[in-house]
Order: sequence, then structure tokens, then C-alpha cells
Amino acid sequence: MSAREIVLVDDDSTLRKVLERELRGFGYEVAAFGEGRGVVERIHAQPPDVALLDLKLPDIDGLELLRRIREVEPELPCVMLTGHGAVPEAVEAMRRGAYDFLTKPVSLDVLENVLARACERRDLRAENARLRRLVDGSACASEITGDDARTAELRALVQRVARSEASVLILGENGTGKELVARALHDGSARAERPFVVVNCGAIPDALIESELFGHEKGSFTGADRKRVGLFEAAHRGTLFLDEIGELPLSVQPVLLRALQSKEIRAVGDDRVRRVDVRVLAATNRDLLAEVEAGRFREDLYYRLSTIVIDVPPLRARGRDIAQLARAFLAREAAQQGLELELEPAALEALAAYPWPGNVRELQNAMARLATLASSARIGLADVERHVTARRRLPSGDALPTLEIEALERLAIEAAMKKHAGNKRAAAAELGVALKTLYNKLERYASEGR
Repeated sequence: MSAREIVLVDDDSTLRKVLERELRGFGYEVAAFGEGRGVVERIHAQPPDVALLDLKLPDIDGLELLRRIREVEPELPCVMLTGHGAVPEAVEAMRRGAYDFLTKPVSLDVLENVLARACERRDLRAENARLRRLVDGSACASEITGDDARTAELRALVQRVARSEASVLILGENGTGKELVARALHDGSARAERPFVVVNCGAIPDALIESELFGHEKGSFTGADRKRVGLFEAAHRGTLFLDEIGELPLSVQPVLLRALQSKEIRAVGDDRVRRVDVRVLAATNRDLLAEVEAGRFREDLYYRLSTIVIDVPPLRARGRDIAQLARAFLAREAAQQGLELELEPAALEALAAYPWPGNVRELQNAMARLATLASSARIGLADVERHVTARRRLPSGDALPTLEIEALERLAIEAAMKKHAGNKRAAAAELGVALKTLYNKLERYASEGR
């Protein structure tokens, strides 16, 4: 188990140094501040287990600091430090949500006991919240909707894996709901009350990936006009979701592997090493083993990420889910627009017969389109054919030239590039992918001589 963490705020430098030393002796990791500036931002970015706050600070009233902390982290127990003459203020702090108050000079035994109880209270609240979610009906997978047998298998697997601390690699085509699975894994875990941080590896410029992941110091590179907390540190004690991990540049992969192995990070431009406690989930639509064989993905990183692998089936393999999802998405759109809409049986049959190459995301977009453009409140076959299935017909006929996903992907990219006369940004927007993802795929096709 990782060490408890405490934020200590006291403007008396001598007392602060003594308390910092003693708190470390109690087993805490300590982030010490001599004033209120930066405290709320630090707590918001990386919530500790407990805060120890002086009521008298040079730049802000202790009660105001308490109020601001509770706005960003309402469940954080805050213990107030006060002088002998400020007991009424300490009582007021208790009324405003402080956990306890201690009078200076504080007995170390009393301090240790109060902080231990504060941490136990936070743990108990988190555990109660997690148990309530479980009692409410397997809440960790409640958003994975559908009656199909493969969907039921996926929900059951997510429920089991959520309780583990193991790294998970989530595989599936674009639009199948890989992020939804990741969120369900987090929500069903013991980390559910901690941050869930999403990193889209395909959307970050190569030159900034290390800074985004691990943070940077002010002045560490051109444009670094202020210190920045990295996403690893922001996810401390929680879950870090590395989406589109297959797009991660090979040059950054060793740094990520080292962080996963050592659970330590170093911000760009900083000599200090920080320990982080994160559970890592990753997702991709690529065949990572094929990427390993091609030399585009490190084998050791693949095995570090794939302790458990979850395959999210495409929508066409979950035929019984299509009607249920379509109704749910349409109801949501209708409610937002103040309408009453209904899918006729023939429309549902057409939707069920459609292959949905864009999976659940495409179905959701199709329902939004139908809710807006359908000719009447009863959406029929003609509406589906006009606004959904006709958009995917190939110029050469109704039949797909292949069912091989990568080949279909290449055809779609080539068609979008031709339509937009080589404008990659416009093509990426039509395809619904990040511009960097499109660049990577075009470079791969070129390198393979396609």
C-alpha cells in the first residue's frame, strides 16, 4: 500500500519544518506550504488523504482557504491549527466543515491520532460509496447496455476485472465503447472516488507527449511559461486511461514503460523524482502484436499493458442490442429537443440489418440525425434509408468489396482523401478520427508500399 499523503500549510517556517519532519516519521508523504497560494490548485490536481491548515496565514484567511478547499474536494478531512486565543475561530471552522482543530503547541501523540482518524474516516466514506454502487446493481458495468449474450459476457467480465489492480488492455474497433468499458472498470474499483484521467495518445503532438504525461517545470522549454502538473500525477491514487495507445510514438514508449515499472515520474526540466500510484488502462483499435512484429510497438510495453485483455465486440456481432440502443439514443435526443418520437417496426428491422461499420458511435449519431430530420414523429423505413443507410452505400453497388476491417478502413481513407482533394484535416473530420491518427495511417500505408 502506498504512503498516506498530507498537505501541510503553516507560515511559521520553524514549526513547519518540525511538523514536516515528524509527519514523515509518522509515515506520511508531505507537501508543505508557507502560505495559502497554490494550495487549492495542488489539492485539486492531486488530492491528499488529509490537510493540516493553520488558521492564520499571511495571504489568506484560514476559514476562506478551508471554504475553497471544500469546493474542489468536499470529502477531504481538514484539521485546523490554531493559537490559544483563536479557539472561537476554530469552532467556526468546525461549523464550516473542518474535521477537527488542534491548539499550538500540539502534542505529537495527539496529532498522530487525529490524523489517523481523519484518514480512516475518508477511507470509510470511500468504501461506503463503493459498496452502495455495488448494492445498487453492479454499477461498475451498468452503462454497458444491451441484452445480447456477448454484451452480458462483457458486463460480467468487467465486473470481475474491476476489482483487480492489474493493467488492462481494451481492444476493439472504433466506436465500440472502449472508453465506456474503461470508465466502468474505474467505477467498479476501489479507486472509484479518485480521479479518472483520460489521455488521447493520438491527439497530442509528439513533441508534447512527455510533458502532457509527466508535467514540466516553468522555463523547461520554449512556451513553458508556467509549471504544469502531468496527467500521471493528476491521476494519483486513481486510474489513468491511455486511449489510442497504438498511436504512441516509439520514441516515447521507453519513458512510459519506465514509469509503469518503477511507479516514478520526472517532470520535464525537473531533477526530482515523484512516486505515483495509478492503475493503468489502455485501449486501441490496432493489432498491437502485429505492431510489435513490425517494430512499431515495444514488446515489453505490450506485455506490461496487457496483464488482462478485454475484447469489446463490434455492434454487428451484438445484433440483439441494436434495437434497444436505437430506442435509448432516440429517446435521449427526443427529450433534449422536446419531442415524442417512435421507431416503426420496419425502421427497426432496417437498422438491425445494417452492418454499422462505425459501431455504437455511428448508431448514436444516426439517431441524432433521425430525431432532427425525420419527416414525422413516427420514424419509418423511408427515413432510415434516406438518412442512415444511403450515407454508406458504395458507388459501385450495395455489396462491400471485403469484410476485412483494415481493408475497409483503407478504402474509407482513400475515398475521403479523394473527396477532399488531399486535404487531410477535412478528411480526418469526415472520418471522425484525430488528424494525427490519419497522418499515422497514411505514413504506414506509404511505408508498406501501398
